[in-house]
Amino acid sequence: MGDKTTKATFVFLWATILAIPGCHNGGCPTKAASDARAVWEAELDKKTELVLDAKREITIKRDVHVIVVSADAAKLAAAFHDVMRDPKRRFGLIRVDRKLANVGKPFQPGERFQGRYEIDEALKRDMPAWEKRIFGDIVADPGIKALLCDIENQATSDYGVIAKLDLSPKEGQDYVLSYHYLSGSPIAGSSTFIVRQVSPGTSSLTQVFEYQELNATFAQFFSTGGLKLHNQVVYSQASQAAELIGATIVSSDIPDAYKNP
Repeated sequence: MGDKTTKATFVFLWATILAIPGCHNGGCPTKAASDARAVWEAELDKKTELVLDAKREITIKRDVHVIVVSADAAKLAAAFHDVMRDPKRRFGLIRVDRKLANVGKPFQPGERFQGRYEIDEALKRDMPAWEKRIFGDIVADPGIKALLCDIENQATSDYGVIAKLDLSPKEGQDYVLSYHYLSGSPIAGSSTFIVRQVSPGTSSLTQVFEYQELNATFAQFFSTGGLKLHNQVVYSQASQAAELIGATIVSSDIPDAYKNP
């Protein structure tokens, strides 16, 4: 049995054994009733910013990548923002959850959100055909979906708050979107996206990821595969932004092996 099949089966069986109808901790913004969404939104408001701390045992790190796109900076920045706020889009298996009042609207400084790794979609993708025939309907069960949502809230999500958003900079200055990580995330720090004009018809999207894992287990995971997954998400975001405006990616320093799941 392959690695993907083993992982999918393990997660599915674990979820099935533990299954209890309803999200029993943080609420669910999209996969449950409105009362569960209200719980989720209230919990989101309680989260606090996770700042970098050089006194922690785990070191602070910085991951920087530059993606060059065949479009002017204003168009690329607007497209990147449009892609990020589109509730129908996914970046790999990551979806962006926002408060109901904000869904589909432009982001605003101070807005909070959740980047959710969807376990049920991972299961559907990784299960071989014979497992889908046996377990497919169970994965779609509302109780299982609610439980998986709760697991996602607790273990496979990042939470963030928009710290800076400048989509109308002064002439010659950069377009910037930056968010800081909130409690409930496995890392402290920030992600910043900078769009800069390179030449007529060409601009660059720079991602600056400053982070510090909060425990040794996650640090081990992130150093052996997690950062690769993060870079896949970044490349997906840039690719979708370029595609939205009919542009192409001219170059990228993200390794080819990191670009796609």
